[in-house]
Amino acid sequence: MRKTATILLALCLGILSAGAQDQTKKKSSIDLEKEFFQLPDSVTNEYLDATAIPKASRINDYWIVGVHGGVSVEHGFFNPPRQVSFYVNKPVYGFSVTRYATMMNTFPIVGMEFGFQHNYEGYNFKEFKSEGHVYRQTIDGAYEAYMEVPEVFLLTHAHLDMGSFAKILIKAGMYGGYRTNITRIGPYVVEGTEHSFLDTDYRWTYGVQGGLGLGFMVDPFEIHLGVQIKWGWSSFYHPDVASPYYYRFAYPLDGAVTLGLYYQLTPRRGHTRAQLRKMARQMVAEEREAQQQQQQK
Repeated sequence: MRKTATILLALCLGILSAGAQDQTKKKSSIDLEKEFFQLPDSVTNEYLDATAIPKASRINDYWIVGVHGGVSVEHGFFNPPRQVSFYVNKPVYGFSVTRYATMMNTFPIVGMEFGFQHNYEGYNFKEFKSEGHVYRQTIDGAYEAYMEVPEVFLLTHAHLDMGSFAKILIKAGMYGGYRTNITRIGPYVVEGTEHSFLDTDYRWTYGVQGGLGLGFMVDPFEIHLGVQIKWGWSSFYHPDVASPYYYRFAYPLDGAVTLGLYYQLTPRRGHTRAQLRKMARQMVAEEREAQQQQQQK
């Protein structure tokens, strides 16, 4: 009985070994280079040379240039504290160039704007009553002062498209300028300083700038309605002019409401999410149709 079992086991092992060798021979007969590394006979070099592979179009990839104008609103922060009021000043105007792009090939909602504008800074102190008298605080004898500020700015953009004809704009960045043509108004202004800067005044100004806006697009033109806010980091005057032990400052806080007209230097390629989904569905449908046609052939 044991001999019979041993004989049967040996026969099984022999059959399995022969099958494995046969499978190895079949596998070794496959030409790997031909199977994986050679093109089909129908794809020739001439065919590849004549095939035009279109470059993918980037989304939100274009330039605009334009002008804007509006009115400025001045305010400020003072130490010692002052009763400052917002007041509308002279018109603001300027121009800018904006480059829209897709950040990291993933976020088609950003841009960069560089420009110049003629703006204003200043302050206006409120009136207040005390014991039947009306008072207004002053600086250098003036209860109101404003100055012209030619300035440049660099802003980053983020926008949200609403359909094909409108978008919401969000801006943030930096600005810098030079204060010129000051005007001081008040009963105690020293004669000769009404339109001149003092040695203790700072002329250079800089700070952060941001804003919100609404854009309307009728290619190749865009109309932007915006509100900008500037927080100055350069005081109107030297901080320790009165005393080296007491820090004085007066930082501007200004705003502006502007309306701008812009021209698209290159075609706009912005798409909404709905448009992107529609384009994706069309691409899938076209690919399926092409596959069906190949199968029918």
